[in-house]
Amino acid sequence: MMQFDERLIKKEHVEKAIKYYLDTKPEHSKARSAFLMHDGVKLPAKFIIRLAYKEVSGYLPPSESLTGGRASVRVLIALGFNAIYEKVKGRANRNPVKNARRSAFKEILEKHFGKVELEKKFPDIRIPDLLNRTSMDMELRFILDKIESFREMKIKKWRKNGKLSFDFFIPAKNIVIEFDERQHFTLPRAVSLKAYPDRTKLGFDKGKWIKLCEDINAGDNSPEYRDEQRAFYDAIRDIMAPRMGLKPVIRIFESEVLWEKEGESSPKAKEILRQIKNM
Repeated sequence: MMQFDERLIKKEHVEKAIKYYLDTKPEHSKARSAFLMHDGVKLPAKFIIRLAYKEVSGYLPPSESLTGGRASVRVLIALGFNAIYEKVKGRANRNPVKNARRSAFKEILEKHFGKVELEKKFPDIRIPDLLNRTSMDMELRFILDKIESFREMKIKKWRKNGKLSFDFFIPAKNIVIEFDERQHFTLPRAVSLKAYPDRTKLGFDKGKWIKLCEDINAGDNSPEYRDEQRAFYDAIRDIMAPRMGLKPVIRIFESEVLWEKEGESSPKAKEILRQIKNM
């Protein structure tokens, strides 16, 4: 089974997907926020992307293999279609499977370690000014140069001084945890990881993450520099968290444990909880 890769989708694949959708009215999960506008009618953007990919590969990728509604809209717009994203309050617009997985993981963390905060931000873990790179931290600048040189792709937009959030924060352990979904495993991210100083303290196996990046080779070209941007933001978290007095960032491959089904029963789940306990 081939990995989903949005970069293979062309305009003609989307057009065929739209025709198939209108002709057959296939069953699918209701779209919540991302829509393709076609003759004044809202079509489910993410499902159309899945159908378009089936035109490419003969394979209908599962919903959870796609980045999300915003990315689907960006892909469609980049291909010349009219697509819109209607923001939903809170986190209800995340894929239901991913919502369930994160909720289950949070409950397990709280059972073992007490209070857990979501989307935690810290004052000094911010996006630097990419226009004034001479004032940037030298290690981060070196990593950024490596990332942007790989595809000769510059990051063009960013939230200046924007705080970066972490998926989970355990105050009692002073630990931040990132749930890395498929879109984090890109070749620019592998380049970034290889550029980390040897002394960088990490709460995950860097070699394993590099291999996952090279094996999965995900891509999000909407905007075209999104892979570089995501890789750099992850690097900022990894480099800056220990400097700010936090434990090294723990990263978990989201698909590695089905927390919503397995709970903490699997050997891998027990290994992760043991790692957190021992930090």
